Amino acid sequence: MSIAQGAEVQVASEQLRARLADIVGADHVLIGDDAAEFLDPWATSLTPTPEPAVVVQPASVEEVQAIVRIAAEAGVPVWPSSQGRNYGYGGAAPVVGGSISLNLRRMNQVLELDEQGGYAIVEPGVSFTELHAEISKRGAKLWISTPDLGWGSVVGNTAEHGVGYTEFGDHASAVAGMEVVLPDGTVLRTGLWALPNNALGARAKRGFGPSIDSLFLQSNFGIITKLGIWLAPQPEAFTVGSVILDDAARIPALIDALGPLVQDGTIQGHPLIVSSPEPEGGRMAPWDDTSGGSKKQKMSAVFPPGRVNARVGFYGRPSLISAREAIVREAVAHIPGAIVDLRTYPGDVDPHEVHPLDLVPAGIPNQFLLDMLRKHFGPTVGHFDFSPIIPFTGEAAAQHEAMVMEILDKHDLVAGFGWIAQSRTLIGACMIIFDSSDPEEAARARAAADEMIDRAAEWGWSEYRGHVTIQDRIASLYSAGDGALHRFYSRLKDAVDPAGILAPGSHGIWPSERTH
Repeated sequence: MSIAQGAEVQVASEQLRARLADIVGADHVLIGDDAAEFLDPWATSLTPTPEPAVVVQPASVEEVQAIVRIAAEAGVPVWPSSQGRNYGYGGAAPVVGGSISLNLRRMNQVLELDEQGGYAIVEPGVSFTELHAEISKRGAKLWISTPDLGWGSVVGNTAEHGVGYTEFGDHASAVAGMEVVLPDGTVLRTGLWALPNNALGARAKRGFGPSIDSLFLQSNFGIITKLGIWLAPQPEAFTVGSVILDDAARIPALIDALGPLVQDGTIQGHPLIVSSPEPEGGRMAPWDDTSGGSKKQKMSAVFPPGRVNARVGFYGRPSLISAREAIVREAVAHIPGAIVDLRTYPGDVDPHEVHPLDLVPAGIPNQFLLDMLRKHFGPTVGHFDFSPIIPFTGEAAAQHEAMVMEILDKHDLVAGFGWIAQSRTLIGACMIIFDSSDPEEAARARAAADEMIDRAAEWGWSEYRGHVTIQDRIASLYSAGDGALHRFYSRLKDAVDPAGILAPGSHGIWPSERTH
């Protein structure tokens, strides 16, 4: 019996659920309404997402091993998630319906926190908020990098190539060692972690031999149960704020001015450059009542001020901060109408004294973005994300924005839209907003994303992550050498997971003899 034919039948059996309950306890085997949190929160009848048949929440590595082995015996796929809050990309939903959803929230310990070494070792259930709280509790002078919403898992976000905005904002690049449960239940430790009694694992990214940590990010070759992640030392001070423009025609000039300063490290971390077209009737502020406003006015209220708002940050000694700030001011001085609006704080500032827009670039987890979306669009607001990697040039950014705005207008939609700056590329973050209680509007959001994917592919651009329902489609774009890359992934999958038990279809990776 193949996975696709037998999964739903097998996993529904009382016998299998009983075996899972023997491992984790009956309270941690969830079905029906109890498992609703682990579905795609914004799926509708017109935009369905595969559903797991049961959710299991282990509390230890040994329980993960046992669940994987039982799943293999039963021929039922396992779909792991950490917090399960990868919203915009399907949440904790699997690619293959009827899977065992293996949620790791109960594995939520900060196992090690080393101030001198500048690292933490965490389990997958640790959220950014929890890691920040633990650092504060211990009085460690360390900073984390956090994405816009702090409720997600450090491990889960890192495994999805997620990004934050401070020094180690490229979370995948901050990994230093991991522990992984393989599809046969074997526990593997990478790098120096594989050396018994070695205490340097999270201080060094490589040991002896090939470095394989990246094989377990955006893949289905193993389940990460522990992760070493580098943290930044608490700076003496920091200055954050924005370069603001109200003239859309000047966006390319601003992008081109900031690019070299990100690449050479003058601007530290990862700037977020937000595009917010001026709505008819004028822009709204975050605390305005937008209940009678248009979608574009509501979107303007969610965003920081300006037609374009480029968030920048400087960290460290005040003299260095001043020098960096002066360079940025000089670099944008030739752009008519550019306003540089910055605020300075001590490195140990109380989070309550930080401006809401400055929390994320200060490494302080929060929910401000989600709060604003719900305030202005209502509690059923959802988003479907389209996030291509594009060149760090003003020309590419303008081309990208024009394409996105054209398609949004065609479908009567709005989006949270902008660019997250890497050293040499931009991640085009586009959260296509829709009302999840309106299946027709959700369908238009999916259709808009499909058009954006096609258009971007014509230009040689691809998303850096994708919703579970379109991962095969994104993977198919990587077709050079007659699909040599994904044939190689399938060979690896065949070697470590020949039955395709672990997360089949994740990021378009299947066994060579797949059934789905």
